[in-house]
Amino acid sequence: MEANHIYVYLFDGYSDWEIGYLMPELRQDNRYTVLTVSDTGADVVSMGGMKVSVDASLADINLMNMKLLILVGGQMWEENKKDLMDLDSVIYNIYQRKLPIAAICGATLYLAHKGMLDQVQHTSNALFYMQGLVPSYQGEGNYVNELSVKGDNIITATGIAPLEFTKEIMKELDFNEEYINRWYQLFKYGIFPSA
Repeated sequence: MEANHIYVYLFDGYSDWEIGYLMPELRQDNRYTVLTVSDTGADVVSMGGMKVSVDASLADINLMNMKLLILVGGQMWEENKKDLMDLDSVIYNIYQRKLPIAAICGATLYLAHKGMLDQVQHTSNALFYMQGLVPSYQGEGNYVNELSVKGDNIITATGIAPLEFTKEIMKELDFNEEYINRWYQLFKYGIFPSA
């Protein structure tokens, strides 16, 4: 079975703009099946007030056909109060199998809490942000002050870089390099590709 499912973990209050560029690109690529997931499969409401009809629950994630898991930012990660045992189990299995995970903004805190950023190059909103909100964080030596970074099987991005996050994910998913470059020039700089 070819791994072609992309799972996007959503929750009430997720930062909708952080995947605004990404979702259309993923859904237009017929190589992949894109599924939104929440803890129980219940619908969620984004920080911007958009109600999302979720496709599946965390329990429905099938690691045998998973190509990528995407974790979107939101205040939930900073508060670190929510019981995430179901997500912990899924993430642990994904991490152990060395399957790709992409996290943006506050979601990087979750990976830092789990020690998953200590040994790989990564970024976040700022190094002091990581150190201040994750006392157990020991990845300072691997922190890269860039908008988006790919280290081993983990893609991370700052919350102000939805374009760069999308670009790294497109590269991970083997999108055409010329297309990626033209797409990025268009949305980042307003440069329309010549014929």
